[in-house]
Amino acid sequence: MLKPVQITQHEKELLEDWRKYGINSLIRDRAHAILLGHQGMFTPQIATILYRKNETIRSWLKGFKNQRLSSLFSKYRNNINASKLTPTQKKEIKKVLESSPSDYGIPKTFWEVKDLKKWLKARFGVVYESDRSYHFLFELSRFSWKLPDKFDVRRNDDLVEKRLQEIREEIKPYLESDDWVVLVADETRMMWETEARRAWLKTNQKTIIKVNRSRDYQSFLGSLNLKTHKCHLHSLPWQNQDEVLKALKKIKKYYPNKKICYIWDNAAWHKGKKIREQLKKGNLLENFHLINTPPYAPDTNPVEHIWKYVKEKVAYQPATTFKQKVNNFKLATIHRKFNYQI
Repeated sequence: MLKPVQITQHEKELLEDWRKYGINSLIRDRAHAILLGHQGMFTPQIATILYRKNETIRSWLKGFKNQRLSSLFSKYRNNINASKLTPTQKKEIKKVLESSPSDYGIPKTFWEVKDLKKWLKARFGVVYESDRSYHFLFELSRFSWKLPDKFDVRRNDDLVEKRLQEIREEIKPYLESDDWVVLVADETRMMWETEARRAWLKTNQKTIIKVNRSRDYQSFLGSLNLKTHKCHLHSLPWQNQDEVLKALKKIKKYYPNKKICYIWDNAAWHKGKKIREQLKKGNLLENFHLINTPPYAPDTNPVEHIWKYVKEKVAYQPATTFKQKVNNFKLATIHRKFNYQI
């Protein structure tokens, strides 16, 4: 009688894939036997389930203990060595993945499974049955599955950094003065449509999420105080000069007898004729000092990071009406401090 088979979470995921999608019944049965052994089943029980001899099951479990995942495969199949990679080979793979695929004759910006598979086969003659094996190699090399940030082709990083440094120098005395308030601002829009995201769901059971396809939306102007780290939030029926001026009027009331340094992007309605007119002496924005962030660099605006956090949080909160979703968005924004700086 053998002790329960010990496997890691990564090995379990790979074994489950091979149990379902292994290229032949032998591989599928071997993976299945190991998973059953991990559950604590005895050899005779596993043999009965898989219609195999006890000796066969014992040899599979013993082979896994000694060779781990590579024991699932014959040493050679169709002249392809599918054995487990050595530590030295894994170290080389990690070094390769740190470079661009183009350095290895693959005309790509990012590594993909098919590219890694092609290189691995050419370099070591190793081919794995499941994509999960290649995912595992990516994870070992400190990769994660995520969306890349977008980069505007018109962006010049040197000019962006130069402009940011100029802004930091300009606002430094304002941050140190009690007479000034420094706010960083940005607009966003919430849509009334259910967002479907990944979740842990029961196997072999269909799960339905009802979605709302209406065209309701709500725009917001967020203004982050760089001293208090609190974010003011104002609803905007439209993103235009008139509505923005109404919001700035409310902000002015929050800080009576204060000068306000207001930092935002280069949207057309931030630099329009009506905005410029209100900056004159005696008008609404007389005590405002407006600063524009670098062009084509939204990621440099701290409020963009607030929107990312809040939208992610709201996405997992149930809302049966658009009004409720908007309320969730407001609460997640105004009831938290955001320690972001420009």
